[in-house]
Amino acid sequence: MNNQAITLTSDRAVIQDRPSHLTGAYQDYTPADINWVVHQFAVEGDLQIAPFPGRGNINLHTYEVIAGEREYLLQKVNSDVFAMPYRVMNGMVSSITAQRESLKTNPIEGWEAIELVPTRQGKSFLDLTDEHGWSVWRLMVRIPDSKSYKSLSEISARAGQLRLAREMGRGLAIYSDLTSSINPAGVEGSLPGYRDTGLYYRQFHSVMNGNRTMGDAAALLPDDPILRTSTGPHFLVGCSAEEAERRKNDPELAPYIALVQEQEPFAMGLWTAIAQGRIRQTLIHGDTKIENFLFDTTTGNVKALVDLDTIMSFTWLADWGDMLRSLVNVAGEKETDLHKVTVDTDVYRAVAEGFLSTATEVTGQEISMMVSAVQVIALELGLRFLTDYLKGDTYFQLGHGDAEDLNKVRAMVQLTLYRRLAEFGPEAESIIRSLAK
Repeated sequence: MNNQAITLTSDRAVIQDRPSHLTGAYQDYTPADINWVVHQFAVEGDLQIAPFPGRGNINLHTYEVIAGEREYLLQKVNSDVFAMPYRVMNGMVSSITAQRESLKTNPIEGWEAIELVPTRQGKSFLDLTDEHGWSVWRLMVRIPDSKSYKSLSEISARAGQLRLAREMGRGLAIYSDLTSSINPAGVEGSLPGYRDTGLYYRQFHSVMNGNRTMGDAAALLPDDPILRTSTGPHFLVGCSAEEAERRKNDPELAPYIALVQEQEPFAMGLWTAIAQGRIRQTLIHGDTKIENFLFDTTTGNVKALVDLDTIMSFTWLADWGDMLRSLVNVAGEKETDLHKVTVDTDVYRAVAEGFLSTATEVTGQEISMMVSAVQVIALELGLRFLTDYLKGDTYFQLGHGDAEDLNKVRAMVQLTLYRRLAEFGPEAESIIRSLAK
């Protein structure tokens, strides 16, 4: 396995006949525009191009391309979300390279790594960036005979749900093993500050202090200039003083504010373990929700982990915790009746069984933190929702038709889930110990 950093190559905007508006600032593209972009990649034959119906909420310019018998996905990296799209592509290429190199010596039946189609100049992606903004495009081979799910509930039979959960555990173990030996120091995260629990707590304390200017928050801001620029606005209250006071003094929120304050040392557990050298720092996926796993349409086995936009250096325990947190929450993230927030213990066991029966690169110390990692990630997400609600919903912005207290509800759900996971802790520890043997 190559442990060195990946050196990215791209095509800068050297092609003279490109449409002049294919920049980061322009958002509406004609079929002729997209046809031109596709032809900059090494694809042959008559092309059929259409908007991809399964696109997510981030990379909105996603198209399905058919050339002969092969299918592809064309995608523009959303520079409004990813202000440094080169970091996105660096992480993606690093992940793909690590998987492919590992599979050469350790083939895993059924598993497929994403394949990037090179440009006609042999580069990893197409760079049309100019003075108007970032414009980075990539073309990927569409993994055949695969499907994805938005939730376990899409499968009606309970046995089928548990099998899917078990396969997700297998998928995370396979992915983590295949990418475990690449040097994480060579990859800069595409979202500066993401998964930085200490940073999230400083934002919370800044908002609780009522800071409204960068000067007010100066003592809490990060020293790194890129991190400060990327995250600085999230330290500041964005609603009126009256509204901020109303939210901060909401008696319904008081126990949750107290909870995140009391649990700050626990929330820092993964970072503390890394700093002390007790667990490894590796390359992680960063967004292990169910939609990002692909499953074989014939066998039902996990086939790939896709959406490689948030590759970063951390611990696989964060991927594990985020996956479990989202899968075992019976009520979902927007439930107003908190009594319905419970832990699906069968799903918990199924995912753990899939992971621990497959993983080969994990350490004993990491296994000992698997239960607490799920709690930590639920607590961290609850903190993020809470902070955003207190400062006026400036990060998790409300959409049309969303309730005004949506982020308050989300915070209460995640922090209630954290409590339920803590209560379930002893049983979860027993599950992990028995499976780890």
